[in-house]
Amino acid sequence: MCKVDHLSGGFWIGFADPFGTFRALPREDLVRLRTYSIATVALVSVFPLAAPLQACCDDFWSCVGAVASGGLTCAVESLVNSIRTLIQNVSRLASTLGQQAADVVNLAKSELNGAAGDLRGLAGQAEGDFNAAAQLAQSVVNEASRPQVMVPHVAPGVAAAAGTAGARAGTVGVQPPGVRPGATTATAKPSTVGAVGAGTGVRVDQLPADPHEVTEALRRAKDAIDALRPDVTQPINQVRQFATQAEQQAASAASSAANIAQTALLAPLQTLGNMLTDLVNHPEHIFDPSRIVDDAITQITNQAITTMTQVHDAVMQQAKATLDQAQRPIQDALDRAAVAKKIADAMQKVQRAKTKSSCDALNALIPRQRLEVRAFVTHVAGAAPAPGVMALNLNQNRTLALAPFNRTVASRLTAKTAGTQMAAKLKGPWQDFKRLQAAPPKVDPAAKPRVDAEISRRFAGKSPAEAEGEKRAMLNEARTRFAKDPALLRKVEAMLDNDPVIRGRLGGPRGAAMREQ
Repeated sequence: MCKVDHLSGGFWIGFADPFGTFRALPREDLVRLRTYSIATVALVSVFPLAAPLQACCDDFWSCVGAVASGGLTCAVESLVNSIRTLIQNVSRLASTLGQQAADVVNLAKSELNGAAGDLRGLAGQAEGDFNAAAQLAQSVVNEASRPQVMVPHVAPGVAAAAGTAGARAGTVGVQPPGVRPGATTATAKPSTVGAVGAGTGVRVDQLPADPHEVTEALRRAKDAIDALRPDVTQPINQVRQFATQAEQQAASAASSAANIAQTALLAPLQTLGNMLTDLVNHPEHIFDPSRIVDDAITQITNQAITTMTQVHDAVMQQAKATLDQAQRPIQDALDRAAVAKKIADAMQKVQRAKTKSSCDALNALIPRQRLEVRAFVTHVAGAAPAPGVMALNLNQNRTLALAPFNRTVASRLTAKTAGTQMAAKLKGPWQDFKRLQAAPPKVDPAAKPRVDAEISRRFAGKSPAEAEGEKRAMLNEARTRFAKDPALLRKVEAMLDNDPVIRGRLGGPRGAAMREQ
């Protein structure tokens, strides 16, 4: 079985014999076992039950350990730091699950309420547009019904032609339109702009309308708008009702939705923590801790993404289903308000122009036979554009009506992203750990020069007797620091025994000369 134990500045790995006595392994065996034993060391090191290792080569003795172990202590230190980050994130996630879930709940509520507010805004827009169209239609009818000064109505083309002819007639009398003075027997030339009478020069679209036809066309158009009012008011009220109901459903579901994360994620996180604690108490149970932790982290990361989406859906699902029922009504309200506006604009054109063409265009908008409301909307929207009658594109209303519902779809993606970010806080440090675990140990390039420099300083100018005392003090300190790692202690003792500077001060070969060689 595998066992790990260390105090400040050392660790050792061995196998237990049947009597429970642990035997340390030489370094070459440690290297072969590194793929799982170092992982165990690193995992155990993050808990307060074991004293933390010193940072790699930040003082003389940690540098000595790095040089003597061939970089193994530095590798373990890097693994320890990586796992410490992972453990901190596990702890942080466990302690902030409630807040993370609350953030997703608030996101879902905010976007649902925002979509409901947008729908109310569109309903208000449709209501305002329809009321404005109805008011315009009423004002046009009112103006048309006022008593008018009885003057002959002459189309602009006719008046212009008459004025020109009169000017040309001068003192010889008024000539008929299109007849040159002194040439009364000549045949008038037809106008090039579409004359309707010999020599009038009046375009078809400028012919005056019959006043009775104008009155009738305006009346029919006004009645059509008035008939639309209940068909606009009803869907608007439905939209507002669905929006309010959806908001209430989201608020009601929010309290229970927040508990989903605690139920789904807290247990796996605690399992991971218990697993690491078990490595401290029973490391012999773990033959491949990397695979075990891999499985636990994979479970948690996948569950985090799923859970945050579930939290979002728990708030949104019923409320969204209610809100979706407003999609058809808001489309109807916008379309019918737009149709009313198109009719009112055509009425205004008739009242201002009083031409036959504008009156005919208005009559074409209003079918003689009453149609079902959706058929009526389709008819008016599809009527060919005429002077004063603009084309109507209902696809623009469809785009407006879909915008609020797109918000709820986008918020679900945001909730999924929140789960992905939670997962990354576990996967990132663990991937770092695995990369470090796979890399062979390397001695810090600065470690050996720092050890040599410190030994040179300690033994500078000392006599053989003084050097012997200094060496003895160093060996005693090493035995204290590396007492729990006998294999590493033996290597440190051999390194100090064979150091050229120490041997030189003790009367052996000169240290500097040996280093140069």
